[in-house]
Amino acid sequence: MKIRFFILLALLPISVSLRSQDSIPKIESNPDNNFCLSCHGNRWYTYWNSDSTQQIQHKMFKDLVIDSIEFYQNNHKTFACTDCHSSEYNNLPHKSDLKLEQMPACMDCHDDSEFKPGLNFKTISDEFDKSVHATRENSKTNCWSCHNPHSYRITTRSEHNLKEVVAYDNSICLECHSGMGKFDLLYGDPKSNLLAKHQWLPDPVKHFKSARCIECHTEIREDMLVAHNIRPKEEAVKTCAACHSADSRLKHTLYKYQLQQQREEKGVFSTIVSGRVLAVGTNPSPILNLISLLMVAMAFGGIIIHSLIRIFKK
Repeated sequence: MKIRFFILLALLPISVSLRSQDSIPKIESNPDNNFCLSCHGNRWYTYWNSDSTQQIQHKMFKDLVIDSIEFYQNNHKTFACTDCHSSEYNNLPHKSDLKLEQMPACMDCHDDSEFKPGLNFKTISDEFDKSVHATRENSKTNCWSCHNPHSYRITTRSEHNLKEVVAYDNSICLECHSGMGKFDLLYGDPKSNLLAKHQWLPDPVKHFKSARCIECHTEIREDMLVAHNIRPKEEAVKTCAACHSADSRLKHTLYKYQLQQQREEKGVFSTIVSGRVLAVGTNPSPILNLISLLMVAMAFGGIIIHSLIRIFKK
């Protein structure tokens, strides 16, 4: 239990400040949401009884508490609560049948490719439908299971530290797969020890801090920035060379966005020089690439100089 807690603590981005590159403007509050957050932004809420003679206080169910700070940093921060929830929630007390309200699905808004060009939301949805999360018997998993609409932030399409991207994305997986989350509620069976399942790795904790779970547990597609087809555990990648090689799997997953941006901004040659080489047993090192290129250049330079000397001496 202590080891699992250490992993979870190490990966949860508790104090991570993520800087998004999307087009959503900076916003600190929305007056339209103040009414809802006056109750749902707190652990306790109060109301007057039917004859307005006594104020009642109750504890808010934890899944209904919205962290206002997280909300105004997430991708939906410009929305009003009633953009997704019924306007009848503006009436107090709430009608009991509102709990049966059909919640919007991601594709209700994100189906149009023009909404956010290049993200291929339809492809993402199709890939998820093929994943083990969707096809497992009695699966209750949907987009909201991983992407909380009140707090989820895009991390992949940004320039901040990849360690932060790894920590944030892995914390999503750990909500269920750490053995301390909601896996039992979703599937009704206990999850085995996470470390025990990854003992084949030389240093599991270090790998969990340096690479996302999806690097080894998804089917890669080049037309998607983040793969969503989670494969069964039997199909997980378990070869060191898959990542620690010249054509590293990480170039097509974790480093894909950064490499694309680098090629667009600095050109192909700069990408080759500063690109990430994953030597076995080490972290990514652009210096190794530079040294390799210098050695090759010196070898070719030596050959050319030697050839010129021989030509001029004839």
